[in-house]
Amino acid sequence: MAHDGYWYQRESMPATADGRDIERIAGEPSPIRTRGEDIVEQGEMMRSAARTLELFADGTIGSGESFEAVREQAKEVYADLRTAGERYLPSGRALVRYASALETVQSATDGLVTQAASAWERVNEASRRLSAAEGDQREWDWNENHDVEQTGSRPSSGSEQSTFDSALQTFETYRGQYDAPVARWEASYDSTLSSLQGANEDGVSDGFWDNAMPFVEGLLTVLMWVGVALIIVAFVVTGPLAAIAAALAVIVGVISLLGELARLSTGRGSWQEVALSAVAILPFGKLAGLGRLGSFASAGARFPRLSGTVRLFASEFVDARNAFRALDGVLANRMPQLFMRGTPHGLNTRNMFRLFYSPVMVKETFALTGSWGNGWRALAGFAPGRMPQSLTEALGGAAQVYATVMPTLVSVAKSFD
Repeated sequence: MAHDGYWYQRESMPATADGRDIERIAGEPSPIRTRGEDIVEQGEMMRSAARTLELFADGTIGSGESFEAVREQAKEVYADLRTAGERYLPSGRALVRYASALETVQSATDGLVTQAASAWERVNEASRRLSAAEGDQREWDWNENHDVEQTGSRPSSGSEQSTFDSALQTFETYRGQYDAPVARWEASYDSTLSSLQGANEDGVSDGFWDNAMPFVEGLLTVLMWVGVALIIVAFVVTGPLAAIAAALAVIVGVISLLGELARLSTGRGSWQEVALSAVAILPFGKLAGLGRLGSFASAGARFPRLSGTVRLFASEFVDARNAFRALDGVLANRMPQLFMRGTPHGLNTRNMFRLFYSPVMVKETFALTGSWGNGWRALAGFAPGRMPQSLTEALGGAAQVYATVMPTLVSVAKSFD
């Protein structure tokens, strides 16, 4: 005789002895089996094709000059194709085995789950009836103990207990039959998973750049929008901010070019995108100054033309350094003790005050180009108010504007495709 309890009136069935919920096993064996058979067939075809290419590559079949042009390609391809076939075969066979195991467990447990659910409903009902009968008995006993007059005999719960015991025994029979087939299916599932993982591990794996490409492509997108912002700053603003923006634009351009080369090496990029990135960092506007390199040389330089070349093509960074000095000048006017020789204030202290006073420093050195013409000349690399002095300078400046703006506009347009 089983003891009744409130848990027998719950809607959900109790777990099995091994802790499994009694439920249908999800999945469709037929599509899985079909897919596995297709993969096996494809694997066989790959291995057969790889063998044919191997014979072609080593000269066993195919002769003549017309075949020589593609024979080297066959040598590169057949090994990878054979590896892919060897990956496909065990993967497909594992899926076929799993489909059979899934079909077996579903045929063994689907009806069992339905019968267990029906038996559990009878357990619920029998438990409620038994609880009611036992409640009547407790009420009778209480009345008897308190001399309350009653008619008839003490209520019986024997019939309800018998019905409950029978329903519970039926349910326990179904519940006890659930674990074994599901355990066999779980073992098959784990085996299939191991087979698929093993096939992948033994097959072709991604290289460093394949794994790094999502980050590289995300970085290129960020750099594209940074480039847009820097172009706007160069067009609108002059002074130290414009000089710093120009140096940052060079850095952004070089990193973007390296990123596009990485994309091209993994087959995700194109020569067109590499060319656009390269054009964006070519100093067209500076080429017009090659005829007067001596004027760019450092004072007292031993090799004026060499010094002039370095200073000409690194002028953005020279200007940026001077821009930071100009910003420091604003800070030095307010706190001269920070920059005095022998001061106890170190670099960390200066950087802290640079950050704190950065809005003031920017405000006092901020200036606008003032007109469309000045904005375009700024993009062309000319100082504020300076006009090109020759046709060569004018053409170089125009090329510089094109190289600065056009690649960025093309990248922005592609981002919306």
